[in-house]
Amino acid sequence: MKGSASVLCSLLAAAWLAGHLPYLAPSLEDIDSINFALGLREFDVARHQPHPPGYPVYIALGRASLAAVRALAPSLSEARAEAVALAIWSALAGVVALCAAWFFFRALQPPPVGPGSRGATWRDTAPWATALLAVVPLFWISGLRPMSDMPGLALVLVAQALLLLGMKSPRALVAGALIAGVCAGVRVQAALLALPLLVVALVSVRSAGPWWLVSRPVAALAAGVLVWAVPLVAASGGVDGYLKALGTQAGEDFAWVDMLWANPTPRRLALALHATFVQPWEFVGMFIPVAMAAVIGAVAAFVRNRRALWLLAAAFGPYAIFHLLMQDVAFVRYALPLLVPVCWLAVTGADAIAHIGRRTLPIGAAASAPMVLATAMLAVPIGRVYGGEPHPAFRAIADMEARAKTAPPAAIYSHYALRRPLQASAPDGLRVVEPRRSYEWLGMVTYWRDGGRQPLWFLADPRRTDLELIDPQARRRTVTQYRWSVGDHQVLGGTRPTAVDWYRLDPPGWFASEGWSLTPEVGGITRLDGTGPDRRPIEAYVRRRSEPMHLVIGGRHLGAPTDDAVVFDLWLADALVQSWELNPGRDGLNFLRFIELPGGISEGDGDYAVLRVAARTAGGVGSPPPAAIRQFDIQPANRLVYGFAEGWHEAEYDNASGLSWRWTSERSVLRVAPYRSVQIRMRGESPLKYMADAPRVRITAAGREIAAFQPDRDFTWNVRVPSDAVAASGGAIAIEVDGVYLPGAAEGTADERRLGLRLFEIVVNPGSP
Repeated sequence: MKGSASVLCSLLAAAWLAGHLPYLAPSLEDIDSINFALGLREFDVARHQPHPPGYPVYIALGRASLAAVRALAPSLSEARAEAVALAIWSALAGVVALCAAWFFFRALQPPPVGPGSRGATWRDTAPWATALLAVVPLFWISGLRPMSDMPGLALVLVAQALLLLGMKSPRALVAGALIAGVCAGVRVQAALLALPLLVVALVSVRSAGPWWLVSRPVAALAAGVLVWAVPLVAASGGVDGYLKALGTQAGEDFAWVDMLWANPTPRRLALALHATFVQPWEFVGMFIPVAMAAVIGAVAAFVRNRRALWLLAAAFGPYAIFHLLMQDVAFVRYALPLLVPVCWLAVTGADAIAHIGRRTLPIGAAASAPMVLATAMLAVPIGRVYGGEPHPAFRAIADMEARAKTAPPAAIYSHYALRRPLQASAPDGLRVVEPRRSYEWLGMVTYWRDGGRQPLWFLADPRRTDLELIDPQARRRTVTQYRWSVGDHQVLGGTRPTAVDWYRLDPPGWFASEGWSLTPEVGGITRLDGTGPDRRPIEAYVRRRSEPMHLVIGGRHLGAPTDDAVVFDLWLADALVQSWELNPGRDGLNFLRFIELPGGISEGDGDYAVLRVAARTAGGVGSPPPAAIRQFDIQPANRLVYGFAEGWHEAEYDNASGLSWRWTSERSVLRVAPYRSVQIRMRGESPLKYMADAPRVRITAAGREIAAFQPDRDFTWNVRVPSDAVAASGGAIAIEVDGVYLPGAAEGTADERRLGLRLFEIVVNPGSP
């Protein structure tokens, strides 16, 4: 790179760095970043400090920068200093990546054929391709995060650029091979980006002879690997210890990640392609012109520069295949390396468009300027917001630390996704309980069941729903929500978690153990474990009170309408309270019951009485049909309880997004007790996403219309139902929709449901008198 080109590259890199240094990550965030930070404290791959395969080169860099950060800013907390120490390498690596990309792009260009020839126009693509890469939202924000993605990409691009030069320069080839070995110590996936191109380079210089190839570039590659692999294995307790840790990580990946190779459906492929190529640009409207230009660029390169296409395929093709098939594409940052070929193809396409026909637009690759400007207008604001707001988990922990000085809890519990933030920055002197994955609520159940009466704190991932097994009155009173302003941006897709709820819980009015199915998530665990009421009695624990109580309980026969009836028995404090039969052929598959307890709950041992529910056959002989308890609440008789009665479809849950929802039908009934004024809050999506016209929706009670509207967009609707209407209807409030969606007919499936509104939230609260 000479003359004006080197000046332009330097100016671009300097501007990029200046736009990043003020906005470096203000805290750790994704679980992987916390793993890296804990690895700075004590390197232990078996304990995921950091997670396998180990990232030894990245940790070594982080320790060097951490020493500098502590010397320059000794007042920073440990976790904050670690975030800065890691993020600074992302910013510096971004500069290296851009300079290396410039070299790489220039190496793809064919030499000019002669003055004024078309071949000369290809020289314009390197600066504009580099400029476009610099402002892609994913590339921009990767330069701010305390993660290994940008340092890994920087070393890969340096290696790739040297390997391309190495096809003519033996010294560059040896240097490229050495860095190709080292870069896998930053991110092991880098091997898929560097080694295929190394093979191509070795083949191109095969005339140098086998001995030279083995003694120079191959030996350099081996040296680059050994310089980090030997310390890594030694620190892991030898080969056996390292392989065991690596096997554990692989087992978790195969157990929890929905990989395309294991689920090769057209829909899954479409989602993978969208996450890989669209989400890095933040939204589809930005990606469409880039994609169109890239397609044109691929055609132009095929016609005029096939060598470049083959080199791009060798450099990025193996990684692209591996990424789509074997990685969790929900983590959008994994697509970072694939931005490089996309940017080069897009700028090549813009250059080709500018030189169509008689070249009436003599601007060359500068035709890419609108793409660069529009992309920068997306990326820069995201980065500024990201750099100005710590992650919700660390904001919550800071508030915990302040509150603990005056009102400490007995212990801190958390969802599994939040155990790492607590390990990295737990308030001093407080007991933090290690969560049991998927069963996190049971830690508090054990504490309360065994007589614990002090307040507990729970750091919750809002996408999880297991806390529905605890009295809603206890959860609503003392919860603080923390949200991340950038959490919904697609370039941060896969970050775990993006929001936090901090619950401060006194012993609740009731709590439930295993075997219940109050949410789809918990119901899935119950089915997996075989702990439902048809297998054994399921238990909840209810605070003893002398005042009148009432409860609502709902459930479902999980068999077919032609299956045998099931009988449910409900005991409280070892006394049978009520039994009822659910005959699917006669009663349908669902039930909802309100049960009055005028005498309250009798005194006995401990503060809590045991409530049990069991399912059996009507004759008491043989195994009962499968059954589940889907709804439950118990409160003093003057406090509101409600349930979903006839017309509602089963609640649904998407594990990947954490979204929960429930569909109405044409007429879906909410039943409430006691008969008093209520406030209904509904949040749903626009029916126009699945219907041609917006339906008319009514809230009625005893045939009386309380409110109506026609939703033509996503909505939140609050409706007050007066006490006289509730009383006249016997507590039955209906949501009526005058149009339905028939998924079976529309999608060609066996789904026979009649769907009205898709509601993400529906809550009934006491209304004003």
